[in-house]
Amino acid sequence: MATDTADRDRGPAGWVCRWFSGRWVAAHGRAGLMVDDHDAAAPAVQERLGQRRLPVVVTGVAG
Repeated sequence: MATDTADRDRGPAGWVCRWFSGRWVAAHGRAGLMVDDHDAAAPAVQERLGQRRLPVVVTGVAG
């Protein structure tokens, strides 16, 4: 979910993430939200959804 800066703090990201997470959990038992470290607003959305941050390491393989 990417939210334009002008639309932040109005609730659309939280609403969409809550809706999607609820349906994903119902179908699969769990859900996650990936957040970039440079996005200061996203952790607040996660907290409101009752999610917790877990560190993730991603790498690519050239080839």
